[in-house]
Amino acid sequence: MSTQLIAEAVFNQRGTDETSIWDRVFAIWFRRLVYAQIWEDPEADLAALELPAHARVVTISSAGCNALSYLTAMPQQIYAVDLNEVHLALLNLKIAGLRAFTDYDTYWRFFGAANLPENAALYRSTLRPLLDAATRDYWDARDLTGRPHYRYFCDGFHRHGTLGRFIGFGHVLARLFGIDLQALLRGKDDPARKQALARIDTMFASRLARLLAKSPALLFSLGIPPRQRALLTADGPLDEVLRARVLRLVDHFPAEENYFAWQALQRRYAGPGNRCLPPYLQQRHYDRIRAQAQSITPVHANVRALLEALPTRHVDAVILLDSQDWMAPQEIRSLWNAIDRTGTDGVRVIFRTAGHGSPLEEPDLAPLQKTWQRDAERSDLGFANDRSGTYGGFHLYRRR
Repeated sequence: MSTQLIAEAVFNQRGTDETSIWDRVFAIWFRRLVYAQIWEDPEADLAALELPAHARVVTISSAGCNALSYLTAMPQQIYAVDLNEVHLALLNLKIAGLRAFTDYDTYWRFFGAANLPENAALYRSTLRPLLDAATRDYWDARDLTGRPHYRYFCDGFHRHGTLGRFIGFGHVLARLFGIDLQALLRGKDDPARKQALARIDTMFASRLARLLAKSPALLFSLGIPPRQRALLTADGPLDEVLRARVLRLVDHFPAEENYFAWQALQRRYAGPGNRCLPPYLQQRHYDRIRAQAQSITPVHANVRALLEALPTRHVDAVILLDSQDWMAPQEIRSLWNAIDRTGTDGVRVIFRTAGHGSPLEEPDLAPLQKTWQRDAERSDLGFANDRSGTYGGFHLYRRR
């Protein structure tokens, strides 16, 4: 089932040309653990959405970080939907941790530090009994080295997953070009930091970087399907686009406030407490999130199918991440028709795009603008506040 849902998302009714072949390869590739952490900033989301009291929210789950972080706004219900069953297994494990661990320190050691040998026994004795069969089967299953998946939390969970391993490959390239990654986490006036930034420019200007950027398979490790690759290159040569995104990630926000930079440069968080962490891992929010954890409903489905199954005028906010970058125009029209039926009068919809523009601005989708209006001010603010630097556009829509 997981394979078919992913395949339906990435196949865009094209023929058996090269693009379609790469689509099929990506559909197989995306079945595994791709993201150990979600790469959209939940604080930017919440500021843009301004959720009403007791809101009902539909969000794509990915690694579950944002669905859990939205609990700080005290919503009534969050539907966390995903095509990838492995990502839902991760969300289910995090929810089980909230149920099982009464203290923040234990939750931090397992899901924040996620690098302690004793986490294996903690999984077996405390978390495993709380899991449904499908989630338990994934974490008990062994990888190609024969190690159970739950042991990823014993040696640095954020080093795992397709993206985590790709970041590790990026670190190898950085060392090859003499880039001091630790220096990039220092203050802006630090000489070593300035030197490291200059060497990033050198790396992206190299023949090796240009050669790597030509491979569609390279971007699979970032969770970027072929259709989204085309959107990235619309803004310029791919190596130049990636350079600009990397520099925004590591040089736009102070490192002491940007946990995305820590993940990119160190594949870990700075430490426990209340700073430089996703909200669900901050100590000050732990009791509130733990009390609200039952409000999250994980759903294995296409987001449109979930919306079509919910009651009319039921949802106050929809968070689509970058999913529309994967979609053909007809699927986008069907998705927004489902939002129109399911959303309340004041429903707000946010999403990211690999390029700058919104798909609703394309000629094929112009009729949707009769119902939906982009809030340019709040969209620009959302983009400015998003610390991950991953995307080219942030978009918030309301009903007209």
